[in-house]
Amino acid sequence: MDKEKTFEETMKELESIVKSLEEGGLTLDESVKKYTEGIELSKHAYKLLEEAESKLTVKE
Repeated sequence: MDKEKTFEETMKELESIVKSLEEGGLTLDESVKKYTEGIELSKHAYKLLEEAESKLTVKE
C-alpha cells in the first residue's frame, strides 16, 4: 500500500477534481466517479485536520 497522502497532496488532488467538474465535458458516470473520489478525499483531509488539532489541543 502507498504511503498515506499528506494534507497538501490531498488538497491538490481535491482541487483538481473540483476544477474538472466545474469545466464540464465529463459524462455522468465520470462526474459521479470524480464526485465520489472528492468526497473520499475530503473525508481524508478532515481526518488529517482532526489529528493535527488533537496534537495541538492542551488536555487539562
